[in-house]
Amino acid sequence: MGAGGWDYLASSGDRLKAYARLFDFAEVNATFYHLPRLSAVRSWRRRAPPGFTFAVKCNKRATHELRLRAEEETYRVLERMAEAMRLLRSWMLVLQTPPSLPLDTVKVREVGELLRGAGLCAGVFWEARTPLSPGKLRGVRAEMIRAGVTPVVDLGREAPVEGAQAVYSRLFGSAPLTDESLRLIDERLKLSGAELAVLSFHGAAMYKDAHRFKTLRGR
Repeated sequence: MGAGGWDYLASSGDRLKAYARLFDFAEVNATFYHLPRLSAVRSWRRRAPPGFTFAVKCNKRATHELRLRAEEETYRVLERMAEAMRLLRSWMLVLQTPPSLPLDTVKVREVGELLRGAGLCAGVFWEARTPLSPGKLRGVRAEMIRAGVTPVVDLGREAPVEGAQAVYSRLFGSAPLTDESLRLIDERLKLSGAELAVLSFHGAAMYKDAHRFKTLRGR
């Protein structure tokens, strides 16, 4: 459990080190905006404690501009993400695709083949922002699971996906989440029965929300 990066944490020193004293996980959003220098990635791993876990967010060149098409440049971007994961000793890649991406079960199967071709056969979590009817969304998410990809949810707004062995929740709020919302997230997490659960808080109050949820769960 943690938040979307450490750069906005109020700290006068090394923000990553300060962040790692509060949480044991971070979703690296910097990789979404820029292909990271490998020297920077090595620095992140070196400055975090041994048990600290990173998830790498896939660069937008692959997800938003190339739209996860099986092209040479898409593979190059995925290879760079895989290298960042290796250096961070991370096994989690987060895909966030835009609302404008046409999405159906055929596209999901194509992306599954793309990921396998890039050697990313496990630990992929996909937040699809394409507006879909409830029925089509269920079908797309079921196809993701068949392809070995875990659908990302926001537990503050919806229940975990049935049939998924893991829960990866990206939680958003323009203001601090209410105590009632945090209790609802906790209840949905408990009812999921998932073997693995990852919570990544986002928004202006993400550090406070993550800390409050951590306190709620007695961690």
